Amino acid sequence: MWYWLFIKDKTNQFIVLSDSELKEDGRWILEDDNYELINDGLRSRKEAEFYAKKWYGATKLKLETRPITLKEAGSFVNQYHRHHTSPQGHKFSIAIYDGDLIVGVIIAGRPVARLQDDGVTLEITRCCVKEVYKNGVSKLYAAVCRVAQAMGYKKVITYTLTEETGISMKASNFQLTKVSNGGSWNSKSRKRIDKHPTGTKFLWTKKIS
Repeated sequence: MWYWLFIKDKTNQFIVLSDSELKEDGRWILEDDNYELINDGLRSRKEAEFYAKKWYGATKLKLETRPITLKEAGSFVNQYHRHHTSPQGHKFSIAIYDGDLIVGVIIAGRPVARLQDDGVTLEITRCCVKEVYKNGVSKLYAAVCRVAQAMGYKKVITYTLTEETGISMKASNFQLTKVSNGGSWNSKSRKRIDKHPTGTKFLWTKKIS
């Protein structure tokens, strides 16, 4: 396995990714975000990090969270999310930056299902992070839980598609609660166009009180 080293001149930060982490589109995502490919033939992550620090004086990429408006978060979701568009409202949203650009967002609001909407439950309705920055997902979940706890919420929930691994949920200490049947919001009395997957989903829960 080979390791790829990218450095952004504007922030002088570097990111190291293995062949498997980079995947098909990773290089082009990083280049669009103004990272320059420095070396694609390094034998280990340790060697790549040493190379970046010694020869370029670069520091390791540190993702940071910042508040963001629903309009800005929704625009990011509409551009980068694989299967969802932006929700109509939120309680709050948080972005994750690489020190220069937004590379991911998370949107939290009232539970969509009425039975979950008890006044002390918050639902993460969207989480969207560019593929090469996936280690930022857990950081965003943790940030939402901290804010929710400070606001007095007792529980945070979210849904994933059953074909998704749920690795980020487990890493963030969410518990798999149930399998939801999914379904359409369209009905005879209230016509709607579904803009989301209607198949089965996993419900994840984290108690924060």
